[in-house]
Amino acid sequence: MDSDLCFPCNSQIPPAIPNGDDYEVSFLRAEQKPYKGQSKVYLWFRIESYGEWNGQELFMACNLPQGWKWGPSSKFWGAWVLAAGKRPRRRDRMSVSVFRQKLFRARIRKVITTSKQIRRTPAQQYSVIDELLEVVVGAT
Repeated sequence: MDSDLCFPCNSQIPPAIPNGDDYEVSFLRAEQKPYKGQSKVYLWFRIESYGEWNGQELFMACNLPQGWKWGPSSKFWGAWVLAAGKRPRRRDRMSVSVFRQKLFRARIRKVITTSKQIRRTPAQQYSVIDELLEVVVGAT
């Protein structure tokens, strides 16, 4: 007798939000996870802008450099400096606490291809935060 195999969907897949608009977002949490042999930091935010996408959660993926030495061209370093309103005093200690209690304007991008540049179907597409653009509310 054959039985169906059932697997849990144990990951959070963000919605596919149309490109073109910037959204206001607030910080939720940070995670460090491996991805294709490299460590990444995922900064999770919630959309606070009014409208259809209010309350949806998206992440911004940042490559974790070797030796944890963030450079000025890294995505995390740029976001951290924007949130803190200053450069870090120590490059080895950049706490995600600088993102808390703030509202950011963020550019969101829909992921429409795989890492191998194969087009995703509409059901496979999702959105990510491409960049934090400015602090809208919150002391820096």
